[in-house]
Amino acid sequence: MTRYLRRRRALAAWALIGVAALSGCRSSGDPVPESVTFGGAGIGARLSPVWGSAVTGTVTFVQRDGHVAVLANLGNAADGREYRVVIHATGNCSSPNAFSAGPPWTPPGVAPDQRQIVIGTNSDGTAQISARLPGWRVEGPDGIQGRSVVVHDGAVGSLEAQPGVRNNRVACGVVGQMKGITF
Repeated sequence: MTRYLRRRRALAAWALIGVAALSGCRSSGDPVPESVTFGGAGIGARLSPVWGSAVTGTVTFVQRDGHVAVLANLGNAADGREYRVVIHATGNCSSPNAFSAGPPWTPPGVAPDQRQIVIGTNSDGTAQISARLPGWRVEGPDGIQGRSVVVHDGAVGSLEAQPGVRNNRVACGVVGQMKGITF
């Protein structure tokens, strides 16, 4: 079964259980949805392009029993390409290359290899994926709120960056309450 079909099936399962409702594919020219409806308390980040990228999107987080449920939507990305969605330590996306987001971050007790979600784009440059982050929290001192979400180009490679130089960071957003998101 292709990766595309596995992602579609996972997305359909989320819709069936009422965690998220998504329908159809968007073309790369369509705007990123203004709202996503989840059941439960949660937060999100609106992704903005960095360093000349066109990638936009939203990433929403909902606290569940012992894990955080994640729903990521990307738009205006390169078609047929893989990206990584990663939480970073600092809630700051002000630098041109997202260096201000700080290093990749995981909460205490969670292995560093569990800090990224790989997402592949469709032929129209869009992507949607849902995932579980076991051991993560939405709020509190070791929570996701107030940190940054950074989208990295490619499924492998360094997650680190240097100030003022091009790196593989293509979009960034600060995690918090988002206007238009209903939980």
